[in-house]
Amino acid sequence: MSAPAFARVDGFGNLGPHSPEVLGMAQCLDSNSREIIVFGAYGFKLSFTPVSVIANSIAHPNDTPFGPILYTAGPNVIGPFTKDKLGRDLECPAGFQDAAVVGRVQAGDGLRNPPGGFFVMFFD
Repeated sequence: MSAPAFARVDGFGNLGPHSPEVLGMAQCLDSNSREIIVFGAYGFKLSFTPVSVIANSIAHPNDTPFGPILYTAGPNVIGPFTKDKLGRDLECPAGFQDAAVVGRVQAGDGLRNPPGGFFVMFFD
């Protein structure tokens, strides 16, 4: 039996409405410096281990065709799993490694959130 969960993240990277199975969200870290990546890469803590993660942008008047493309990862996103525009490895902080969402901007311009934010669904 599947127990889906959902979360909404606004355009500023704040966790919004979410199901009780979503226990939290954190910004990803630079793997070497441990510096927080302010926008565009997030790890999630869930009450279950997902086998599928789906994310989608939310429409906004300031959307452009060059907005970020959302990529997902899960389960157990441990260690470096993507890079920023400078080639630095990124990882989810400890405790927030059940799933991840990355907003990658085209043309190598780095990481960013869609202006309207995004929603993410988790399935076991």
